[in-house]
Amino acid sequence: MTPPRGGPDAPGAFPGKRVLILGLPYFGAMLESQLRGRGWRARFVPHPARDLRAWARVARMVAAADLVYLIGSRAERGSPQDIMMRFLRKPVVIHWVGTDVLIAQEEHRLGRLASRVVDRPTHWTDAGWLVEELAAMGIRAEYVPLPIPGLAPAPLPLPDEPHVLLYLPVDAFDREVFDMETLIRLPAAFPDVAFTLVPSPAETLPGPPPPNLATPGWTDLTALWPAISVYVRLTSHDGVPFTVVEALSRGRHVIFTHTMPHTIRASGFNQVSAALGQLIGEQRAGRLMANDEGAAWARATFAPVAALDEIDRRLRALTGA
Repeated sequence: MTPPRGGPDAPGAFPGKRVLILGLPYFGAMLESQLRGRGWRARFVPHPARDLRAWARVARMVAAADLVYLIGSRAERGSPQDIMMRFLRKPVVIHWVGTDVLIAQEEHRLGRLASRVVDRPTHWTDAGWLVEELAAMGIRAEYVPLPIPGLAPAPLPLPDEPHVLLYLPVDAFDREVFDMETLIRLPAAFPDVAFTLVPSPAETLPGPPPPNLATPGWTDLTALWPAISVYVRLTSHDGVPFTVVEALSRGRHVIFTHTMPHTIRASGFNQVSAALGQLIGEQRAGRLMANDEGAAWARATFAPVAALDEIDRRLRALTGA
């Protein structure tokens, strides 16, 4: 049975358990708003980092909450999460989303994982492959998708000519998990195909871009998607990238490093260029249609209502609501 929607005063709404959300601002603020719409007394607080006074304020909020929901977490001994778990006797959820797993892997390698953080919380991941990565560290987790706003209601027809979108972040830390070499080589390998790379501007790339590569920097992808036929995202580690799901919801074809339904898994220049060349050839031969199956799957799995239904149900079970 789907839980009733609406605010705390809506007919049939449950009596507003308190959920405190800590962690990544984008996800936390989004879930605060969405859970309030389901009747939860949700409050999001950005991670206090090393601010002791901020942690003191957070401690009071933790004490007042019925459930603590961490979007991303640290798991080493002595971390704030470890200290918090020493005293808490209420439900705690850790939703792992990507880079936090990489940090935990390093702490596990060094033998520094905190048993309290491993054993006591309920662990969720935003990607299926992260379940296996956490299991290798002794952390039992379940795959629970996060809601993704901005999905298209229906797939778009492909453009007349192939146009490939590449993603490469600007920040050097974020770039560490991206296969920058392959991404930069692809446009030169297909000189008669249009490429667009976001969000990195040309001056952040190693050398001038070839004439078939546009580098607009930060741009509105909603306006760009109709011109795109293939999206390429190449990472050594990832959660579920919102851009991949956005691309699928619009019927775009996706080449991705990880196994995800209705995408093409490929890594390294040879695999990626071969997969891309096949898609380009099929499009120019008139045989490549919009990725309708991918669009249907993206909407069914990640649309805010569908994904929030599952999170809402699980939180209610944990709090006895």
